[in-house]
Amino acid sequence: MLLVTFDSNVWRPVGDPARFLNDPMHASFTKIHGALRSGQIEGRLSETVLTLEGIARADRKNLLSTYESKTDITDKVLPDGRLHLRFSIGPDLTAHPGNNSYLSSHLNDALALGFKLMHCYRVAGLINPDVKAEWYAQTPIPTADIANKFGEVGRKIEAAGAGMAWVKSIGAANAQSAEHWSRGLANAPSTDDTRIASAVAEWADGDMVSAHVAYQNYYICTRDAAKAAGSNSVFSPSNRVWLERDYGVKFVSPVDLANLV
Repeated sequence: MLLVTFDSNVWRPVGDPARFLNDPMHASFTKIHGALRSGQIEGRLSETVLTLEGIARADRKNLLSTYESKTDITDKVLPDGRLHLRFSIGPDLTAHPGNNSYLSSHLNDALALGFKLMHCYRVAGLINPDVKAEWYAQTPIPTADIANKFGEVGRKIEAAGAGMAWVKSIGAANAQSAEHWSRGLANAPSTDDTRIASAVAEWADGDMVSAHVAYQNYYICTRDAAKAAGSNSVFSPSNRVWLERDYGVKFVSPVDLANLV
């Protein structure tokens, strides 16, 4: 079975090609759909499809600039009189709006074909309350190894100026002294709203690639050639070179994947 990570511009049309009859890649989508249905391919999605990309573009600036993780502090007095304090930090489960009807409709198509989600391990990161635990991929790879590899690849993607680096750069440029970069997004002028929305999409792409490597999938199927984003995109030719060299990442188009099955 081929483990294939599908980009956002591919997973919806392969989920139900009948919705995309006028797409020039319709024949490829149909063939991939058949391979998914037969079990020749297992489709995998980054959970950012339902978290970061699941936030409406117009809402991304506000949600990310105001999001705060949940911190709990508990205390108790031990028998010997010492005070024991416990701190825990986790996601705010009320922050994310959940799936909209459009996303839910396409997600149902994907789940019916056996698509599985990949965790993107970030401390106290956004959680979509509509996501169910059984949707995630089961793998023999230890969770700690997945989390560590995800972080390693993500840091290298950021160092290359791609992935999360975009949105952090915008936030940092607008943050006050000692203010976290996310708070700086709130200070960004409205003329930057479109840039921020696109930067969040790039963040999602970077996390998708990091999760792909961590889960040891075979191919990333995408139509994104980074023509608009240029060298700063995780999908740029220069970034693809080192991702393939250092991590064995293989990018394929829908046409390429259809030819493989």
